[in-house]
Amino acid sequence: MKYIVCLENVNAAAYPLLEKWLQEKYEQQCAIRSRFGNCEEAHIKVFQISELSDWLRVYRSMKRQRCFYILILDRKWHHTSPLALKLQAHSLVLNPLKKSAFIRSVDDVLGMLQKNPAVLLQLEGKKVIASYQTAKNEPLENYVLRQLLHQTIQSENIMMDALSVFKENTFPNAVCYVEGFAHLDCDPADENRSAPLISSYFKTAFEGKVPRLYFVPFRKSMLVLFRQPESVCSLKDWEEGRRIFESIIHNLLKKHHIQIYIGVGSLYNDPHLLHYSFKEAELARSLPPFHEVSLRYYEEISKEPNIRKSTEFIHTHFGEEMTAKDVAKHVNLSYSHFIRLFKKETGNNFSEYVTFVRLRNGVRLLRQTNYTIEEIAEVTGFNTPNYFSSTFKKFVGTTPREFRLTREIVFV
Repeated sequence: MKYIVCLENVNAAAYPLLEKWLQEKYEQQCAIRSRFGNCEEAHIKVFQISELSDWLRVYRSMKRQRCFYILILDRKWHHTSPLALKLQAHSLVLNPLKKSAFIRSVDDVLGMLQKNPAVLLQLEGKKVIASYQTAKNEPLENYVLRQLLHQTIQSENIMMDALSVFKENTFPNAVCYVEGFAHLDCDPADENRSAPLISSYFKTAFEGKVPRLYFVPFRKSMLVLFRQPESVCSLKDWEEGRRIFESIIHNLLKKHHIQIYIGVGSLYNDPHLLHYSFKEAELARSLPPFHEVSLRYYEEISKEPNIRKSTEFIHTHFGEEMTAKDVAKHVNLSYSHFIRLFKKETGNNFSEYVTFVRLRNGVRLLRQTNYTIEEIAEVTGFNTPNYFSSTFKKFVGTTPREFRLTREIVFV
């Protein structure tokens, strides 16, 4: 019998070259069809990856038809090669094409077909990476989410293909931004597996509460995405969710001496708008909290124009001496009205808010610079190094010197 090879998604430049190579060596073994012909009975599909939507087309094709897939990956998309492992493609060849690599891939697949003639279209995804392999194996869902969060998916057609990767009612509509560090007394075993340990606590705590959690590393941090229960319209008002977050934070600290901080974005049911939740979660993580240091909701950030103007002033001038009267004057409000409004809108009195902003910048300087404690205290607006250290200890749970020795958790 002749095996049917379908060049299903191959561009005009590569098509004649592949057709020539196949005819030269496999004329007696294979019948070649293009994507314009009937490929439903194909034994081998050759699929070229030239853009993100091509990965989604491969995924949909694999769901519809089980056969052997040889993927050709264009140079621009070489970094996405781990997706071939996730999809269990049988061979992956890099473009610019080398005849020897492509022929070797076809030989490998034909060898499998000849060993399994009775189950040509029922094979359950044997993995053969012929010319390229990587240890990193990011799920396709995560890759799609990355593209959405970075706003690289604009076309409606590509968006529809992207959504087809997710099971019904599991596409996330909320993003949490997670950072953390391991205390000095953290067990080395826990410290070494801190990222998966944190993920496991999220999975356990949210089991049965949301359809599915997605964990996407982002720089040194981790994004946790999920679909909010339909009965809830606001994450900050979801009391069960707040208790879940608080229990995760508490248990990691108590049992493993791992401190995490969570910023929570708003709900966006339109996939095109999911990146807003991501940006909000990142911002919430960086701002003083309404209730507690470790858990911050974007929805709790004041939208009142005068308060936003005043907090922007504080974030810009945190290293300088300032009083509530100074900032009230800056936003043209009376002192008494300003301090009442500030407390109502931010959850903090003026001095608490300024302290949090200064501490946040102190943390950044401790991590990213070699400044002394004395220099950081001066730059961040604390009167003395001792006051900086005691305040830092009160809110972070460790002294600045100890904090500098702790290990920041890197989720990538």
